[in-house]
Amino acid sequence: MKKSEICLHCNGDYTPTRRGVQKFCSQSCKSRYWYLKQNFGNKEVTVKDQSIVAPQNLKVEKMSLAGVGNAAAGVAVVEVAKYLATSPENKPATKKDIQELKSLLISGERYLPVNNVPNDGFGRKPYYDVETGDVVYLFV
Repeated sequence: MKKSEICLHCNGDYTPTRRGVQKFCSQSCKSRYWYLKQNFGNKEVTVKDQSIVAPQNLKVEKMSLAGVGNAAAGVAVVEVAKYLATSPENKPATKKDIQELKSLLISGERYLPVNNVPNDGFGRKPYYDVETGDVVYLFV
């Protein structure tokens, strides 16, 4: 017959599956014991009933209009800095850019210039072939 042990957290009886090593009845008791030990310092923590007393030095922050304003101002400053630091060719495409591309495709042009790829060793410029979907190098 196996010996019954007492859980260090909930003081409940359990039958250990690992002799001499197991000190808690479940993983949740073990985790909760560790959490309480971290928050209350290194002193021994045992909870006889399930009511848990919060520490006296616990600070609860409340949302305020000033805090919301500060957060909004910070986000605005970061967005403006990103906009000013990003070069025009690296900015995301806008609706106008997409409409210009569509008008080029509708106008019947087969080759579109690729500006962010360097010329090849023969001095040919890169173009995107709309029909095949490949990048080709042409002399212009």
